[in-house]
Amino acid sequence: MSTQNVTQTTRLAPFQEDFLADIFAQAEALKETPMPFAPQQLAGLSETQQQAAQLGKAGIGSYLPYMQAATLAAQQSGAFNQPGAVTQFMNPFEQAVIDQSMQDIARSGQMQQNQLAAQAAGAGAFGGSRGALAQSELTRNILDQQARTAAQLRASGFGQAQQAAQQAAQLAGQQAAQFGTMAGQAQQFGTQDINTLLGLGSMEQSQAQAALDVARQNALAQQALPFQQVGFMSDIFRGVPSLQQTSTATTTPPPSTGSQLLGLGIAGLGAAGSAGGFDKLFNFGG
Repeated sequence: MSTQNVTQTTRLAPFQEDFLADIFAQAEALKETPMPFAPQQLAGLSETQQQAAQLGKAGIGSYLPYMQAATLAAQQSGAFNQPGAVTQFMNPFEQAVIDQSMQDIARSGQMQQNQLAAQAAGAGAFGGSRGALAQSELTRNILDQQARTAAQLRASGFGQAQQAAQQAAQLAGQQAAQFGTMAGQAQQFGTQDINTLLGLGSMEQSQAQAALDVARQNALAQQALPFQQVGFMSDIFRGVPSLQQTSTATTTPPPSTGSQLLGLGIAGLGAAGSAGGFDKLFNFGG
């Protein structure tokens, strides 16, 4: 009795096998393809931000001259208020004015004395006690007038010098305040300019950073495109119904050596029987 082997083979449809083989080939190629690195890039400082930094560096201490001037003016204001400061404002020609006034009074007094002497001589009383008394009184009046005049001139000069000192102190105080205000304004305006430049520069830097980010995203998308295509094709393959084909192959194995010998023996026996050989072989019939 012969034995047959039946083999059933299930395969995809030929176009599906080709499609799947193409997917595997592309995936294998991608696996061997080196991927360029797309690092994260940071936008540098914009020109406006650099300008702000330079302006900030240049503006450091820009208010100091005003502060120094304010300090000096304040010191001067305080010095002008000191008791001895009034001498700085005394009229340097005051003594000359006093001396001239004294000379004028003396000259006027001499003229008066000359008139007294002339009157006394005309009256025949020149050299008398009465004339001497009048001369003495006139001399005392002249000296008193000189003293009062000098005192008045000096008092007036001191008052004017004191007033000038007070005015100078007030002016110096005002200057100190003005310089202090200018120092604050210089710092404030400089800071405003720097902040404005920094704000504009930040906008520029943000725009540059956005451009770098977009470029990197585009590069990453370009790198991922082949993988997405392979994935897309794989998704398509999974979504298509499988068209499987089953083939059946039947094979008969060759007879074994024992079976062949047995067959040969049976055939020989058949031949012998047909020729009366069985009777002779087994001694049938005597």
